[in-house]
Amino acid sequence: MRKLFFKTILIFLVLFAFQAHADAPKVSNLQFSDNSITLGEYFTISFEFEGSVDKYCLENTWETPAGEIKKEVKEFSIKPEIKEKPNGLISFRWKSENPNTKPYRIIKVWVKDAAGNESNVLSGEVKVSKGMVEEEAKIPMELKYVFGTKTINLSGTIYRPDSDQRLPLLVLNHGTPRDEKERKNVLKFRDQSRVFVRKGFVVVVPMRRGYGTSEGDYAESSGKCDNADYDIVAKEVVKDINATVEFMRKEPYVDPDKRVLMVGQSAGGFSSLAYASVFPDELIAVINFAGGKGSIKPYEVCSPERLVSTVGSFGKTSKKLPTLWVYTEKDDFFPPKLSKKMFEAYQNKGGQGRFLLLSSEFGHEFFHKAIAIKTWEPIVDEFLKEVSLPK
Repeated sequence: MRKLFFKTILIFLVLFAFQAHADAPKVSNLQFSDNSITLGEYFTISFEFEGSVDKYCLENTWETPAGEIKKEVKEFSIKPEIKEKPNGLISFRWKSENPNTKPYRIIKVWVKDAAGNESNVLSGEVKVSKGMVEEEAKIPMELKYVFGTKTINLSGTIYRPDSDQRLPLLVLNHGTPRDEKERKNVLKFRDQSRVFVRKGFVVVVPMRRGYGTSEGDYAESSGKCDNADYDIVAKEVVKDINATVEFMRKEPYVDPDKRVLMVGQSAGGFSSLAYASVFPDELIAVINFAGGKGSIKPYEVCSPERLVSTVGSFGKTSKKLPTLWVYTEKDDFFPPKLSKKMFEAYQNKGGQGRFLLLSSEFGHEFFHKAIAIKTWEPIVDEFLKEVSLPK
């Protein structure tokens, strides 16, 4: 009798275990967003599931510089709307921050149902490239006066891949805030620069005279608002950018034989186009994000007709240099009517370019917002492909 009892219990347990296994959720099709992930940068992990799912789990394995193998396991609750589905896709973001000696991470994922039953385990190797190097720089700039010359230092931030390879240079030019007190803020554009470093550029973000911690007086005043002189502003900004290019060409990680990519936002876009009109042969292209000058309050620009004239004049000497102009419909610095006039004037004077008007909610701050990178990066990729960059 006892043998029959234990045999019955054993059969029941086997059947229960088999049923629990049969009802356990399943996972498949593990994918990562990039073939190579940069250290410290988010990437996407996604996989498909079948069955009832309450939690998803991740195991991250890496090797320390000392050669020690480390693991971390984390559990995350499933969103209510996914719990209700019998199958679907789970997607989440992850960041590899732990520096190691070998360029990989082993990622494992699985799911659990509300009863604790676990699915099968998926695993994949993520190749992790070294992080971006960030350096502060003092950029010497020689100023000529009536009684001689004086050398000052502009401050700048340099971003580059962690390698010994000589790469093409990209100069990223900042804008001008309406409040002059904000000129002392140091702009780094770290997230934006990371995008271009990943594409194979050395990026420098120089702070022009009168901005951040750069030496020298602010030199970009256009005079009286009703009679603004943007030609003078253009001449001054070209001096700062030229000093930056000359300095960076001497750095051991910059390829001096490659032409420069000029990128700018707001007054930085204006400055990039101004530089291109003086040194077109040094550049491969210009990317102008919401470029302009002279905005004093929302939808009010000093002498807009003179701004259009100056920007138009840049087209005379820019030759056949490719340019990309990216603006937004909600820009209250340089709204669509004005930005289109600037582009048309540039084209009418012989300048080459493409004008894009996007519907972003961020308006003039579009380039500043890291979240907007996913919108403009594909546009930039297409443009760089057209001009064969990087080479």
